Amino acid sequence: MEREHVGEVPKTRSASPLPWGTAVATNSSSTSIAWVRRNIKGLCCVGGKKIDDTETVLPLSHAITAGAEASVNRAYLSRTSVVYVFCVACLFFFFSSCMYRIACIGRAHHEELEVNLQRPWAPYHWLGSKGVDVTDRQCYYFVVAIPQYMPYIIVFLILSRRLRRHGASRTVASVKGSATPSVGEKKEFSGSSASTAHPENVIGDCSAGSSSVSPTRLVRKDVSALQLLHIIAGISIALCLCGPNFLFGVVMMLLNFYLIAPLHKKASLRVSMAVMWATHVLVLLVIHHAGGYQFSWFGLGGLDNLWVPLIPWTTQYNMSVLRMISFNTDLWESVRCGEEQRQKSLSKHVRTCIACAQIRDQHHHVVTSLPPEALSCYKCRTECSRHVEEFTLRAYLGYILYLPLLMAGPISSFNAYLSYQHYSARGIKGMAIWRYGFCLLYHVVLLATLIHYVPIMAILLTPAPSASGEAEAMSAASAIAAEEAALARSGSAPVVTTSSSLASIALQKVSSASTTPTAAAAVTVSVLEQMVATEKACLFVLTLVFLWLKFKVIWRFFRFVALLDGFDPPEDMPRFFFNAVNIQCFWRDWHASFNLWIVRYMYIPMGGSRTKSLSVFPIFLFVAVWHDIDLRLIFWAMLMCIALILEISITLFFSSKRSLVIRMKRFPLMWRTLRVFGSQLALMALTLGNLVGFSIGATGTAGAVQDMFREMSFTCKMVTLCTYLCAAVISIQYKDQNAYEKHQLHIKYDLQ
Repeated sequence: MEREHVGEVPKTRSASPLPWGTAVATNSSSTSIAWVRRNIKGLCCVGGKKIDDTETVLPLSHAITAGAEASVNRAYLSRTSVVYVFCVACLFFFFSSCMYRIACIGRAHHEELEVNLQRPWAPYHWLGSKGVDVTDRQCYYFVVAIPQYMPYIIVFLILSRRLRRHGASRTVASVKGSATPSVGEKKEFSGSSASTAHPENVIGDCSAGSSSVSPTRLVRKDVSALQLLHIIAGISIALCLCGPNFLFGVVMMLLNFYLIAPLHKKASLRVSMAVMWATHVLVLLVIHHAGGYQFSWFGLGGLDNLWVPLIPWTTQYNMSVLRMISFNTDLWESVRCGEEQRQKSLSKHVRTCIACAQIRDQHHHVVTSLPPEALSCYKCRTECSRHVEEFTLRAYLGYILYLPLLMAGPISSFNAYLSYQHYSARGIKGMAIWRYGFCLLYHVVLLATLIHYVPIMAILLTPAPSASGEAEAMSAASAIAAEEAALARSGSAPVVTTSSSLASIALQKVSSASTTPTAAAAVTVSVLEQMVATEKACLFVLTLVFLWLKFKVIWRFFRFVALLDGFDPPEDMPRFFFNAVNIQCFWRDWHASFNLWIVRYMYIPMGGSRTKSLSVFPIFLFVAVWHDIDLRLIFWAMLMCIALILEISITLFFSSKRSLVIRMKRFPLMWRTLRVFGSQLALMALTLGNLVGFSIGATGTAGAVQDMFREMSFTCKMVTLCTYLCAAVISIQYKDQNAYEKHQLHIKYDLQ
């Protein structure tokens, strides 16, 4: 599933099936192909120096320079073609028009929206901004609290990097100084001897998946101080953010470690997996039903009000559930087939992985002096099982409470966490990290500009004012002011509020048509009610743009901090949400690290591609329950499942070798048109589905669609369809170009 798009460009040199091809690839002899594979690496290095930069992807010009044009011609729409430039211009005009229209509405109704606006920040108050939209408090606290949050991050990074270097030097000295261990040392490091060092910390059978002599203990002792730092820093920040009730989450983490993780000793793998999943889902249901736990139940009510938490501890606990499941599954895999799985994964990535090949190419001068794990990608480190002795309580808590990824992710696996502790990331280092930081700063400026001039959330959430001029409910600005006053009284500083849970956004109570009037008061209409169908359509599309930009900034910031610490988690939202070919592609990119987690810990254990159509139901139900237990999200999950099953069925039909499909592929224009229309329908389905799940609900979406078809002019309808068509053209171009470049990289690095 993950390499679906790579397969679109076959390794044979026959006619390309990609309908966007401007030319049909000609046949090449096997001799020329072999020559390219043999000599392409030599073209990249002269005198031990790299000529071309392959840090991210091989540019097309470099591929041509390397002689790759002799093997495969380009089979995608060029970015300089008239069609591509026209589609980009149409999308730019569409989004610019939407923003301008909503910005004009915001300025025209400034007095009505003022309850959810605050004084603009410098330099925006000099540039004509009338106020900053603070309706979405998650976004507001994140942007405002970064300066106060940075000192803690800087201190953490300094200590973490120092401990990492100190542990690495001790590891090198220990390994160099230890020759073949004596008989007594072999007995100490084998079998059940792990209990002699940390009897309360090791929960696996150390004889499983390990050899008789294992240096793992030396490495684990070296990183123990680093893990202790992660525990202390994580608990400190979590208590400040979530309050003392966060300790309930810590108790459940310990219960998982001592009760659920050791189940493999008493039951089969299937029984252990069933008990683990049932337990964690049941805990989520109980927490939702009880509204979280309180110390007052145990006669300690004073602890509940020590200070005002910025986010509920249950939000962070949802993130911890994913990490607990990851720890348990990685442990059970290590016990069953640890060393075998490790060697198999390393061998597979050496033969097939482009990311690993690029890392080896960047560090070709130290390839022979480092183990393969040190020059591997995130996926390889996740798939490589760790030694059972490394699954200790200290590593477990350090993994769950790792500060850069604690509150919002990206989500990582336990195997990768330990691997990056021993060998820091080498895929992105030096100036590449700082370029990533400048890109993050660019998106922060975009987000700040958007909330200063386009009050999307304020228009959605500002209630209708009563006759007396007062709002029906407390505005977001008033809530923020009250919260800050409470924090000032308690002596705490406001820190960033971040959460990857999409259900925490402030769109849950929005209706596209009406608001709830107060009793015995004359109510005027809200700004949302005054908008016509075309303006509502613009607002709903910009709502998805705001969500994408907000989560991209949040996830990129914490990934940037992790990169500075030598940890390379997956990139969430690597591209714009409108740049998705189909529904599967969208969910692989929107929360990419969560998708990788689902594939490893849900999709593959449930049968993988053999049971693809059936596994989508439990997967999306768990995603809905994990975000929030809400009927609206359950309905969204069902809609996504139905859409995915239809998409899978259509994909299977068009990927088959039926005579009808083969005949259609012989006509590039027909094949291209089918792909574009299919992508267009998928984008429209995703827009409606996300409005149902994370914006205005099923009733609001149905009403909005009816209003649009009833009130929108024929021209507006055609413009909307044309916009989605242009987005489909661009997304397919991106997919095909990406497939072509990956094919060139397979040739360059002689991969299978």
